[in-house]
Amino acid sequence: MGAGAGPLACSMRGLASHAHAPAASAKGLLDWMSQAGARAVVLDATHPELRPRDLGRSARRDLASAIRRSELAWKGIDVFVPTAHLASCEHSDRALSAVIGAIELAGELAAFNIGEHAVVTFDLPDEPVDGVVREIVSAAERAGVLAACLRDGHAGLRRAVDLDALAEAGVDAVGAVTSATTAQVRWGGPRVERRVDLLAVTGAMAIRTEPCSAVLDLSKSMEPARTIDAAIVAWSKADPASGLGL
Repeated sequence: MGAGAGPLACSMRGLASHAHAPAASAKGLLDWMSQAGARAVVLDATHPELRPRDLGRSARRDLASAIRRSELAWKGIDVFVPTAHLASCEHSDRALSAVIGAIELAGELAAFNIGEHAVVTFDLPDEPVDGVVREIVSAAERAGVLAACLRDGHAGLRRAVDLDALAEAGVDAVGAVTSATTAQVRWGGPRVERRVDLLAVTGAMAIRTEPCSAVLDLSKSMEPARTIDAAIVAWSKADPASGLGL
C-alpha cells in the first residue's frame, strides 16, 4: 500500500484574525503549529505579513528560513479571495493578481527546498470572468506548482477536496480522493455533527500514484488550539504511517 497518506499539514488560513488563535504573527503561528505536533504547514497569502505583493526577495528568503527553523515541511499556499470578485469585471483584476502572486511566491519558495509538491489552493465561481482560469493555469505551469480549486469542473486546474462538504452532502469521499485530478484534501478537524471516515480517506490516499497532500483548515474552528490537538490524534490513528516521516 505504500508509506501512507502522509502528514497532516496545518493551514494558517484565517488564523491571523481569529479571536481564539494562539498567535497572530506568521512566526508565532509557525511556532505554535510546530509545538502542537504538526509536521507540515500551508501558508495563507491573505495574512497581513504574507501578502505576496508586499514581500521582496529578502523577505521571501527570510520566510523560507523561518519555515525551515520551525521544522515544518512546507506544503503550499492558500489564497482564498472572494469568489464573487473573480466573477466581476470590476474586481477580477485585483483578485486574479492575488492568486497569481501566491502562485509566483510558491514557485520561489519551492526553490529553497523547504517542501515538495507545493499546492496553491483557492476557490472559483461557476462562471469566472473570461480568461481567469487560463491565466491561473499558465502561471502555475511557469512557476512549477500545482493550482488547485475547491470547485470542480474548471479545465486545466487540479482539485482540492473539502471532506467536510462531502460529508455534509452525504457523498462518499473515496472517489474524489482517488481521482487523478485531486491534488489536496482538506478537513476541518473532528466534529460530532459531521463525521468524516478518515480510515477510508487515508487508505485512498495511500494507494494513489500521484502526490496528494492533506490539510487541516482551522478557519471555521471555534477553538483552533483544541481542534489541532484532536485532529492530529485522529489523523495519526487513521494513518499510523503518517507519523514516521515527511
